[in-house]
Amino acid sequence: MWLDEDAPIRKQNLVFAKPFVNAAGTLGFTPDSHTMPFLEHLGAFITHPISRTPRQPAGNRCCLPFPGGFLLHTGLPNPGISRVISQNKASWAGAPLPVIVHLLVESPDTLAEMVRKLEGLENIMAVELGLPPDCDPALLPDILAASAGELPAILCLNPEQIPLFLQPLADLGPAALHLTGPRGTLPDEEGNLVTGRMYGPAVFPLMLKAARFLVETGLPVIGGGGIYEERQVDILREQGLLAIGVGPALWHIDPEKLF
Repeated sequence: MWLDEDAPIRKQNLVFAKPFVNAAGTLGFTPDSHTMPFLEHLGAFITHPISRTPRQPAGNRCCLPFPGGFLLHTGLPNPGISRVISQNKASWAGAPLPVIVHLLVESPDTLAEMVRKLEGLENIMAVELGLPPDCDPALLPDILAASAGELPAILCLNPEQIPLFLQPLADLGPAALHLTGPRGTLPDEEGNLVTGRMYGPAVFPLMLKAARFLVETGLPVIGGGGIYEERQVDILREQGLLAIGVGPALWHIDPEKLF
């Protein structure tokens, strides 16, 4: 179901030896077999989100629980693309599985600069593009043009972005779409409203609906969000996804109970 050995592999093809990946932001910048015993079950490792220049943690960063999950707001801190490459390129090259580098899209120009820095590095399978929450769909052609090169580009979308981006996506044809958890807003302990990414089992029904819709359009889809049980994995396998993304469940799972 996942691999067709007779299909030709072009530069923009994505082929996963195993149909699982981690979600960006869950496992850091590089795979570590000693602390991540589940790596043997993954077809690729996705890095923490990376920006062109260093980013500090958000001043109001927090993790807010709600029934069925939690909302996480961090500001996506990272040391910037140059430092990340310097610190991790040797580990990427020697990793036991391919690496997908998640890039934070700030503008087409800065994206093109980051992609060029990654080309030629060993064991990099693809780049993954994290769009800003308020990204203008009219910018999508320029964003995908900026990411074009030696590495396939995977575009991250959350379910509420699909109606806005569906038409340009049908025309532009990225290597794949990675469905991520939706964004939401909750009050913190002081009553201040905080917006962030939602995680947890409550996210799964929304993600499954979005994944089925995108697969029916003919787009290659990595479905991720709310996966905590083997039963959910089986349901996604039946949908014809390119791969299945697993998020915070990787922090505490017994691999044999999920993969």
